[in-house]
Amino acid sequence: MLPPRLFTDIPVLETVRPPRVAVPPLPYLERYRNEGTRTYSVHAAYTECRPEYQPTIGAAEFDLPAWELPRDVVEVYRADPPAALEARYLPDDRAMFVVHPQVVADDPAEPWLARTAKLGRSRPPLRVSPGSSTRTLFVLDGHPHALKVHFPYRVSRYGRRMRDEVVAQAVTVSGEMQAWGGGGDPSFAFLREVIGVAHPRTESGESRGENWGYLVRDLRPFPYTEGERQLVPGFALYGRDRFDPGVEPLVVDLADPADPLGWILQHVMLPTVRHWIRCYMELGFILEPHGQNILLEIDGSGAVRRLVHRDLSVGIDMRRRRDIGLPDGGLNEYNRFEDGAFASIAYDRFVGGHFFGYLARELMDRNPRLSIEDFRKPCREEFGRLFEDHERYLPCSVHYFSEERDAHGKPLHHDTGERPAWR
Repeated sequence: MLPPRLFTDIPVLETVRPPRVAVPPLPYLERYRNEGTRTYSVHAAYTECRPEYQPTIGAAEFDLPAWELPRDVVEVYRADPPAALEARYLPDDRAMFVVHPQVVADDPAEPWLARTAKLGRSRPPLRVSPGSSTRTLFVLDGHPHALKVHFPYRVSRYGRRMRDEVVAQAVTVSGEMQAWGGGGDPSFAFLREVIGVAHPRTESGESRGENWGYLVRDLRPFPYTEGERQLVPGFALYGRDRFDPGVEPLVVDLADPADPLGWILQHVMLPTVRHWIRCYMELGFILEPHGQNILLEIDGSGAVRRLVHRDLSVGIDMRRRRDIGLPDGGLNEYNRFEDGAFASIAYDRFVGGHFFGYLARELMDRNPRLSIEDFRKPCREEFGRLFEDHERYLPCSVHYFSEERDAHGKPLHHDTGERPAWR
């Protein structure tokens, strides 16, 4: 059961339309409007991905190895998948299993890969195009969808493994968010994780292991809408074009030239604040709507219709869920929290420091009368209005990743001592 809706004054995005601009298609934006965006940490631009598979400098498309496995040797997770995707990835009593080609090339004796080859039969590879996150691959035929695959190589701070518990949790979160539907906010949408397939755990429960799998992501924003819509990744608003670095950032083209501050607040920043708070308060889920995970959905005239959230490997604040009477349901132990440190990382740094900060900088560079406080103050006010008791859940200072790591190589976090600027 979902809690009663906590927000009754949900604003609708105005439909005042800026001049139509030529916006490149999503695959181009994903790969080539990302220049200059990975400067928020010393690790941001690091990758162990082979050059041929990197989204910016690699091949436009490549083959993704695939096998069919008996259904009873894998774990399968579903959240209302479209019939076309169910038929493709879960045919009859079998399941398709896909593996990133770098895994096949670098470590053909890897135990889970060897197990796949032994138990399954090879199928024709899928033709895919890499997304900006490297391990998310857009399938080039059929129902619009992407695959988020196991990639045990470091990109930015850590390796991008897709363990069984990660796969299962994302599908469960997707199903819960679908039932919730954004709390009635017409500006909210997300990309559903509709199928997960993973090798079962075979080692001792005391070990996290490397049991791994993949997710199938429906690329139709939910709730579904009619009409011409185009998706623009958040980073593509301020990222430079790889082939034409002199072209203006999209945020400059899309914003109202007479009131860029009002446009970015109304269409991007304040809706993001509302979505983050609503999802936290009504589900206990900690969204990470930084430039990678949030997309603008624009119509044929270039007007922003909704913000679309992707990547549902979210943090889960169990304190908040208990407070609003939500049961554990199908949630497992992955990414559960009993304090507000990760919520601070997600909001104070990912949303405010990274995403909002980059957007503000582009507009301030072109409008010298604007200051960073012109952007921060309205966001703080909106945050305080909608989440009056936020200090009950979030720390009074900003938390962020440290250079120390846990036993699995995942970064630990620390209290920076900084005062939050966006809440």
